Amino acid sequence: MFKLICTHPVYNHCLSVWDKVRTVSSFFREFVQAPSHVGSICPSSKALTSAMLKLAGCLNSDGFIVDLGAGSGVITENLLKIGVDPQRLLAVEISSGFADVFKRRCPGVPLFMEDARNLSLILDRLDAKRPVSSIISSLPLRIMPGDSVREILDEVKTVLQKRNGSFIQYTYAWWMRYPLSKYGFQPDTARIVLKNIPPAKVESYVL
Repeated sequence: MFKLICTHPVYNHCLSVWDKVRTVSSFFREFVQAPSHVGSICPSSKALTSAMLKLAGCLNSDGFIVDLGAGSGVITENLLKIGVDPQRLLAVEISSGFADVFKRRCPGVPLFMEDARNLSLILDRLDAKRPVSSIISSLPLRIMPGDSVREILDEVKTVLQKRNGSFIQYTYAWWMRYPLSKYGFQPDTARIVLKNIPPAKVESYVL
């Protein structure tokens, strides 16, 4: 059974200082409680987020853009800021601890409190035919159990095979060269982002 959280239709681009504190504290709390679900004690930097959006080519089509492992909504918030229609966006986040912060940052965007392995079902529930522009992932794949990683990536491939689009993933192992190739993804583009704690690399894959 899907749990869909719909946010208020009025969008406010500016978080208050209190909301920023809540964002950082929510990351720290979630990291302590479930490090394999979060993978970091702080949200992605503006530089890292910008690199992910550039590789995703978010304004080049009208397909769905999936924020996979949406956390507190940093990626989705920036998608809204650059003018992406909220109707194209959907966020998937398994941890309920981020929900309140996400709702404040990203009103109008549906948040599915659901496992990434159910992505096909989520998309079919929204629109069975609409293509995917990109799946932007913040999932901490390197520290997740191997079986879970393979199942999630198999699900991503299933979605891309049906709906096209690209898969964007960042990693703190910036010295590795396209590690997802072994799962059947074709490397496209990569960028190293030094202005992040820690430095990261963003990679784009297609099928």
